[in-house]
Amino acid sequence: MSGFPRSLLRPAAYLSVPYALLGAALTLPAFPFALLVALVPGPPQLHFVLALSALALVVGLAGLAGPTRRFGVAVANALLGTDLPAPGRARTAWPDRLRSAAWLVLHTGLGGLLLAIEGTLLLGVLIPAMWLGGDQGEFSFFGATAAPGPWTVPVALVMLLAALLVAVAATRGFRAGATALLGPSATERAALAERRAAVLAQRNRLARELHDSIGHTLTTSTIQAAAAADLVEADPAQARRALGTIEEASRSALEDLDHVLGLLREEPAAKEPARTLTEVDVLAVRARDAGLDVRLSVTGPVAALPAAVSREGYRIVQEGLTNALRHAGPGGVDVRVEAGPERLAIAVVNALPGVGPRPGRRGLAGLAERVEALRGELDAGPDGERWRLSATIPLRTGA
Repeated sequence: MSGFPRSLLRPAAYLSVPYALLGAALTLPAFPFALLVALVPGPPQLHFVLALSALALVVGLAGLAGPTRRFGVAVANALLGTDLPAPGRARTAWPDRLRSAAWLVLHTGLGGLLLAIEGTLLLGVLIPAMWLGGDQGEFSFFGATAAPGPWTVPVALVMLLAALLVAVAATRGFRAGATALLGPSATERAALAERRAAVLAQRNRLARELHDSIGHTLTTSTIQAAAAADLVEADPAQARRALGTIEEASRSALEDLDHVLGLLREEPAAKEPARTLTEVDVLAVRARDAGLDVRLSVTGPVAALPAAVSREGYRIVQEGLTNALRHAGPGGVDVRVEAGPERLAIAVVNALPGVGPRPGRRGLAGLAERVEALRGELDAGPDGERWRLSATIPLRTGA
C-alpha cells in the first residue's frame, strides 16, 4: 500500500479504465444471446442469473479460439503496459486455450464490475453540485435520505479518492491476472528459449563469418597499403601488385559481407561464398604479397573432402595466416594441410613475436566452435620458440 500515494500521480496507474471499457465492448456481440436466454419464464432474479451465465458462456467459448490469445496478449501489452511475449504461430494447445478463455471471462466480467463501481463513486462526486445549485430537496444516498449541505464536499472528495484508489488497484490486479493467464506456459517458454538460442547461435555464426573474412581482408589490405605507399616511387611495379592484391581481397570480402548482411535482414541473399581448401593457395599468395614467407604443403585428396570440412579447413588456414600477419616474429610461416582417409590435419606454425601481444583469442574461440561442431580438436599455443595452430577433423564416424 505504500506505493499507492505515488501511483496516484502516474497516468499509467489508471490504465484499468480503458482496459475495462474494452472488456465491456467485447461483450456486446454476446448480448442478444444472453437476452434470449433471459426470456425463460421465472422471477427477475432468475432472469439476471441466466443472462449473466449465458454471457459468460458465450464469451468463454470465444476465448477458446486460437487468435484470441494473441489478441489478449497484444491488448494487455498495449493498454496495461505488460511485457508478455507474443505467442508463436504454432497451433495453441488446449490448456493455453482454456487459460485464454478464463482470462477473457474475467476481463469482461471484472471490467464491467469496475465500470459500475467507478460510475457510482464518480456520481457521488457530483453531489455538491446540488447544494451549490441551491437545491434543498432531500435525496437518497446509499440507502439513506439526506438533504444537500456543506457535508457533501468532504464526502465527494473521499469518493473521488476512493475512485482513484480502486482504479489503481484494478490496474495492478489486471496486470497480475494477465501475466498469470496470458503469460507463456512451460511449453511456450521452452519454445521461446529455443527460438532465442537459435537467434543467438545465428548471431555467433555471423560474428565468426565477419571476423574470419572481413578481419583477414582488413589485415591483409592494411599491410599491403602500407607497402604500396613505401614502394610507389621506388618500385612502382611492386606497388601495383600490392594494390591488385588489395582489390582482389576486397572483392572477396564484399561477397562475404553481402551474404552476411542478407542473413541479418532475413531476406534472400546472395549465395554463400563457397571458399574451400581447394583455394588455400590463394590465401598463401595473398599472405606472401603482404610480406609473409609462406611455405605451403598440401597432401592428399583435398578436393574430395566433405564440403563442410573443406570450408572450415579454409577458415582455419585463414585465421592462422591472419594471426601470423598481425603477430608473427621474423621467419617463415609453415602451412601444412594433410587430407587422409580418416582425418583432415591442418597446422599453421610461425615464429613467436619477441615482444608485444600474442595472437588474439576471439578468432581462436570461433575456430574452436567450428571444429567442435565437426567432432574435431583444435590446439593453439606456443611450441618452443614458435606458435602453433593445429586442428584435426575426423572424416569417418568411427574416427
